[in-house]
Amino acid sequence: MGIILGAGHDLSSSKVLLVDDDSFMRRLFEAHVRTLGCDVVTATNGEEAVKMVPQVKPDLVLMDVVMPGMDGFETCTWMKQLPSMKGVPVVLLTALGRDAKERSFAAGADSYMHKPPSITELQTRLSSLLLVRSLERELGAAVPADEPLSRDSAFKPMVWITCGNASLRLRLISQLEREGYSAKSFDGLASISEALESELLPDLLILEHTSVEGDAVKVSRRIRASEATEHLPILMLVAEADLKSELNDEPCGASEFLGKNPDAGDVRQRLKLLLRLSVLESARRLNRMKS
Repeated sequence: MGIILGAGHDLSSSKVLLVDDDSFMRRLFEAHVRTLGCDVVTATNGEEAVKMVPQVKPDLVLMDVVMPGMDGFETCTWMKQLPSMKGVPVVLLTALGRDAKERSFAAGADSYMHKPPSITELQTRLSSLLLVRSLERELGAAVPADEPLSRDSAFKPMVWITCGNASLRLRLISQLEREGYSAKSFDGLASISEALESELLPDLLILEHTSVEGDAVKVSRRIRASEATEHLPILMLVAEADLKSELNDEPCGASEFLGKNPDAGDVRQRLKLLLRLSVLESARRLNRMKS
């Protein structure tokens, strides 16, 4: 499965610290991460990983939770206290029950994925997090200081959404508006594609992947192929079965995925990441226009 990053992006200078005590899983995840083009350094347990951080200086940590000695929760807590880990995302992987997600975020993790994740979801999540990290490094002082959804910000990010499931669409729009976004709903992929050619662009797109209404993958690829929209963040609503089967074969253009029965925390996490990516991409384009 290929990842579409958009023009001007390259993850070859990014470094991922992979932590897993299972040698088979370590080799498997290492192969998947290397597909993104970044460098991978491995550790076999939490204690080793914490000691390696100052020398490795990772741009992202991908870590299993269930390990002997320091588990992933404890290791993440320690890592987040290290000065060299400021701004470095930690992604925790676990097959533990539902409370593992809450424990992951309580430990300071930036993202959580149920183990084993689909290859598509894993690579897409890591590429988005690494792009944010890469843009923050590139922009330095040019990074916008204020958070778009902070209490003091007057900026209301615009999200366009198309979803044939009326109940899910209304639920997403309601959450978007509660959390400070402006939401605009479209009848289908054709209407949202037409709007992208004739209106001011939104900050984020939410497209539903379905074989009935149309092909969101083709729409996403067209968006990536256009210079005007190549960096527009796309959140694709997708059934778990499709994420693990048909979306594994070809680049689909999505920046992130969301299941069709998401909880509010999952929605919030994905939107926060993609909004940050959108803000950074805008700052990058503005910075390059000035230079």
